[in-house]
Amino acid sequence: MASLKRDKGLDNTLKVMKQGYLYTTNQRNRLNTTVFETKVLGGKPFAVVTGKEGAEMFYNNEIVQREGMLPKRIVNTLFGKGAIHTIDGKKHIDRKALFMSLMTEGNLNYVRELTRTLWQANTQRMESMDQVNIYRESIVLLTKVGTRWAGVQAPPEDIERIATDMDIMIDSFKGLGGVFKGYKESKAARRRVEDWLEEQILETRKGNIHPPEGTALYEFAHWEDYLGNPMDSRNCAIDLMNTFRPLIAINRFVSFGLLAMHDNPISREKIKSEPDYAYKFAQEVRRFYPFVPFLPGKAKVDIDFQGVTIPAGHGLALDVYGTMHDETVWEDPNEFRPERFEDWDGSPFDLIPQGGGDYWTNHRCAGEWITVIIMEETMKYFAEKVTYDVPEQDLTVDLNSIPGYVKSGFIISNVQEVVDRK
Repeated sequence: MASLKRDKGLDNTLKVMKQGYLYTTNQRNRLNTTVFETKVLGGKPFAVVTGKEGAEMFYNNEIVQREGMLPKRIVNTLFGKGAIHTIDGKKHIDRKALFMSLMTEGNLNYVRELTRTLWQANTQRMESMDQVNIYRESIVLLTKVGTRWAGVQAPPEDIERIATDMDIMIDSFKGLGGVFKGYKESKAARRRVEDWLEEQILETRKGNIHPPEGTALYEFAHWEDYLGNPMDSRNCAIDLMNTFRPLIAINRFVSFGLLAMHDNPISREKIKSEPDYAYKFAQEVRRFYPFVPFLPGKAKVDIDFQGVTIPAGHGLALDVYGTMHDETVWEDPNEFRPERFEDWDGSPFDLIPQGGGDYWTNHRCAGEWITVIIMEETMKYFAEKVTYDVPEQDLTVDLNSIPGYVKSGFIISNVQEVVDRK
């Protein structure tokens, strides 16, 4: 077995943050290797793996541990202490079953209908605006979708504040390597949302509020673990948030989707004319544009991977963005081509924008189906139900910046409802 090639340096965290989504690809190309070692997060060594084979290895629970590997600052701001993302083993499987119980046909149909209805209801508001920043507009709308779907009480006058707090938390991923100027603000935003949700958990348990059975609020408030114990109310609030916070983060994909439609005008016509094209388009948006850069883990045992040995206890990092732009996995990966999903086999190890692996036993995002549904309906709305202009603006997507954005947020103007008056 060969030894791991290394990106030299006592701590390459700053380099990672400067090169962003391209850091791992840059180092693989420079070192002429498919797997390499780097030191980050205070000088801790990590073996960086990519591709379908790398994802399959990373999501093997027998050899890779993920509990305790997320940076504390990300846990404190984005996921929450004790969240499902931070645990392994039987606890994770037990809690994951709770998340998966929400993925019923009725709940998935409901989020589709909510998305369609709320965008349509938002048309008049956008028509009255000189300019609409899609990044901002969609985070407010998706907060309405997410809270309504979860059965959470969110008064209309509080939606803007909740949406802002959620966006602050999601944006905290820029603090991957340590201190960033928004850390205190992100923690404060998380505390406000946790307080709000914990109160609803407690009031549900007391019988003072009555969310419908099958909603996230109802199921989480009444859930008992495999030992028959209810979840701690704070942890319950944290994971309740994790049922709909990822829905709100879809605003990144929404702005990317409108950018893709703008750059590829034929896509708009295909979404309108081909029944399955919105699905293929949504999946390609998720593959093509930057979202999660990489995910951390640790080797439980010595791992032989692609001719090198990764010793037990060594850190692991799955290159998420690199896997979705890997030429051995995707043909012409740097081209935006929705048609590639016509014959896609649905593998849990190649299209991994929100993580990979099995939905039930690994850390694959339980809400991935909802992400695709929301994207389908949102793209159909903007392709079929409204017309708009795209004024001059900075449409750059900077791959050297984490998390990824359309620089301008994607601004539209002169929004008008499409009405057949013939």
